[in-house]
Amino acid sequence: MSKWADLPHFILYEIICRLSFFDDVFIVGAVCKSWQSVVNSLEKPLLPPKCPWLMLAERERGNKERQIRSFFKLSDARTYNFKLPELVGRKSYGASLGWLLTIGTDLQINLFHPLSKQLIALPPQPTFCCQYNGKVERMYLRKNFVSKCVLSRSPWNSITHEYDRDCIIMTIYGGKKLLAFTRLGYKAWIDIKSPTRCYDDIAFYKGKFYVVDCHGEVFVCRTDDNRKLEFKVIVPRPKGTKGTTQKYIVISSGALLLVSRMRGGPCSSLGRDRNYEENEFNNEDSKDDTEDEDAFEDESEEEEEEEEEEGGGGGGGGKEEEYINDNAYLTIGFTVLKLKRCTQAGSKYRYKWVKVHSLGDQALFVGDNSSVSLSASSFNGCKANCIYFTDDKLNYACTLEGGGYDIGAFRMQERKIEHPYPGESLSFFSTPLWYI
Repeated sequence: MSKWADLPHFILYEIICRLSFFDDVFIVGAVCKSWQSVVNSLEKPLLPPKCPWLMLAERERGNKERQIRSFFKLSDARTYNFKLPELVGRKSYGASLGWLLTIGTDLQINLFHPLSKQLIALPPQPTFCCQYNGKVERMYLRKNFVSKCVLSRSPWNSITHEYDRDCIIMTIYGGKKLLAFTRLGYKAWIDIKSPTRCYDDIAFYKGKFYVVDCHGEVFVCRTDDNRKLEFKVIVPRPKGTKGTTQKYIVISSGALLLVSRMRGGPCSSLGRDRNYEENEFNNEDSKDDTEDEDAFEDESEEEEEEEEEEGGGGGGGGKEEEYINDNAYLTIGFTVLKLKRCTQAGSKYRYKWVKVHSLGDQALFVGDNSSVSLSASSFNGCKANCIYFTDDKLNYACTLEGGGYDIGAFRMQERKIEHPYPGESLSFFSTPLWYI
């Protein structure tokens, strides 16, 4: 051990610079006290965590307590505390690649990397094109103005050690849930003209943004040579879809998944709709395919899949009463569709939606984060064929202590919900989210 402890600091620094995940930095520091002192003295690398961490809500009492932010790590089911005064009083969203997008009552919007404490200022909230009518409280804008954020790449170039101005930050914002983007160095957010509104989620894949609205209609947004964003429909809404359910768009093993989340309870839309059926999507007709021949490039690889993998339902979660107790709302199930190339003879459509019964080795993570799919076998504590979710319902007015209780993992095969986080973490503006 003494020989390891005497390793020159510059060699240890080179080792750290070649790590792929921030978790490994902790492992390096745990080797011996000498290495720990070197890790503490170095500028932390801008790396994402190896597996998803659940960033818990801000503590409410005491200024010092509020500066401590707790992260629940799925791989070892332990909670780690970090001193992060940069997050005090700010609403956070998981923007992917280890970065958060934050907004406070000062209405300044930042990108923040909590493990390295790097902060990048973005254009503030008043620079968005569409604003609420009349005077709106800053606390309301902090909690409700932004609903989603996704990055096209890391804003930090690890090779040049400079900020990457080609990084595009896209958001869903405002009461009408419109789309806007900006780049590092821009002075304002730029609206994206589109034929609809009320978007639910965004994903970035191979140079293109994919977005889904509340009805399940999917669009693609790509950058042209003039650095403008072109926007067009690639997939119409599936038959039977309901705008009252939360939609997510996830890239999983090269496939585009449309995930729909159902909530029950007196403050949910399903609590008032007693005709809710277990499978929201009832279409198996190839006429729900897209006519765009350049819709999703990787779908040709899926032609080799067996027919039974297209499967059935994937969701619902049994009767509503099994999950709902005294809470104002709770997630009761999910349904999943996949975009697949249509091979039916005589069909005028190139793609179609098919129902997904199993996610295989994949686990999905949705909520106030960039929706992602990960290989469960690669991470301890992460279960395959599950959808991990956090409480991303914006309106917590009908709750007694705020949001954050609607957190769990939906098991696709059993159609049941379990709770990987054993505690409780509630807030009216800063609910837990997956940090990935």
